[in-house]
Amino acid sequence: MTKNAIPSPKAITLARSKIIIIGGEIGGVGKSMTARAMVEQMIAANHPFYLIDADASTPNVGLTYEKEMYERFRAGGTSEKTNVIPTMYGSDGTPPVLQGQITFTGNAKNYFEADQIIVLAQTKDVVVVLPSQVASYVQHWIKQNDIIGMLADPENTIDVYYFFVTNGTPESIALFAESVESCQGKIPHVLVKNYGAATNINWSWFDYDKKAATILNKYGFKSLIFPELEVLPEVKTKIISENISFSSAIGDKWMSPPSKRRIKKWLGEATIALGSTDLVPYHPDYLPKPPETSELPKIATNVQAVEAAA
Repeated sequence: MTKNAIPSPKAITLARSKIIIIGGEIGGVGKSMTARAMVEQMIAANHPFYLIDADASTPNVGLTYEKEMYERFRAGGTSEKTNVIPTMYGSDGTPPVLQGQITFTGNAKNYFEADQIIVLAQTKDVVVVLPSQVASYVQHWIKQNDIIGMLADPENTIDVYYFFVTNGTPESIALFAESVESCQGKIPHVLVKNYGAATNINWSWFDYDKKAATILNKYGFKSLIFPELEVLPEVKTKIISENISFSSAIGDKWMSPPSKRRIKKWLGEATIALGSTDLVPYHPDYLPKPPETSELPKIATNVQAVEAAA
């Protein structure tokens, strides 16, 4: 094979990949924080994935972890990402690129652009971060692409999961139920109970209400508790507004030692929560500790017992 030649499609073996959607429909429930923690884990674990931040106005997750690409999108340019399989190359031998930021706005053109998510997922995992109030558009895209039919196809190699972030309010849980039922329970949902959401919700009431538990039990879906990041407000604001990754913040001189310890603690708790789903790799610096096992007393064999008696 000559240098730079496109390999034969027959030589390509596709591993099973995932499309992970992070949403929650309501603003302020912590979608971005959940996405940031997940992306931090995947990058630290050297896990190959493609990040799609679908927030048309403020793609903060994209600007934090794919800065050049999302700055290019905002300037009206295209992506230079070319990690695609040979069968997706154009007739002139050039790999396809994203023509702009993928968003869900109800515009017909946006729906076709979003189809690239499925194309990208044929080579590696795709993490899609949704803004608020786009559920109806996403549901329409899922139906038009017959994603449920795709998942049922025995030759399909792509799985789809929805991490639904909730602040625990009745409105949020109603939207969770709507999201699950809109796909007939065929797209596995993970309910992310964000303890850091900007509400005064009494989580004991949430557990007592049982509405979410009924849905989870009906379909066998998972839930997790996402921890609250408790740092000084000005520290959190700086990280979010200036699009600083947590790993970078921990290494920067401007951050105080207590804040660094608090962020490390939060990252550890977040990676254990997200990693427990078996859908996201653990951050290598915060791997779960193996269960403690008490050393069993040594039992003498019959030979040893006879020798001791002698």
